[in-house]
Amino acid sequence: MVYRRLRIPVWLIVAALFVTFVIGTTAGPAVMPDIQSSFRIVTPNVSEVMTRDVTPEIARNLGMSQAEGVVITDVMCSPLRPGDVILSINGNPVRCQNELDAQLAQVSGGETFLVEVYRDGRIETVILQRATPPPPAILEDTEQIRGIRVASLSNQNGVIVTDVQIGTPASDVGLLAGDIILDVDAHPVRTAGEFLEFMRQLNNRQATFSVQHTNGRVDVFVIPPLS
Repeated sequence: MVYRRLRIPVWLIVAALFVTFVIGTTAGPAVMPDIQSSFRIVTPNVSEVMTRDVTPEIARNLGMSQAEGVVITDVMCSPLRPGDVILSINGNPVRCQNELDAQLAQVSGGETFLVEVYRDGRIETVILQRATPPPPAILEDTEQIRGIRVASLSNQNGVIVTDVQIGTPASDVGLLAGDIILDVDAHPVRTAGEFLEFMRQLNNRQATFSVQHTNGRVDVFVIPPLS
């Protein structure tokens, strides 16, 4: 099982917390290993929520009937608590870390959404509102290829699109300035130079990008060759 940090930072503002219904008996906290993923919330101070997939052992310790969901292993200053298991986002099941990543990517900045958690034998629902993350810090080095100009970022992997030439395939498929290209044909990019090198290796063939938009959503873009 692979654990990783969420690719897309998630910022949240807490709105409310309420209990929905009881599904079992209270159980003691589970012992969590050190390997974890994380996302960030504002409560009102920034707090990092450490998470990992629920294992059969964790499920037994928490009194859960199935080893599904993502357990919170550490958090401070939040209605979320260590030992909470995230079961769904906006009613969509979350059975593992990858599904949590995918569901959080669907929530736009400023949008309220529901997080269903298993806590002490109960299912509770937390109402949260996603905040807009601060703009990434852009380094001075920039590169341009196939009508796409990108710059390196100082605070995360990926390269930010600073300009897209009108009339190019990249412009036609909807790539915009401010988008962050996370990988090229499944190869992660960390600098503008790496992006340029991967694109040169393609030699004007079709390119596939994972792109994070300014609202946090991640889409896959297929960039056809220049005609």
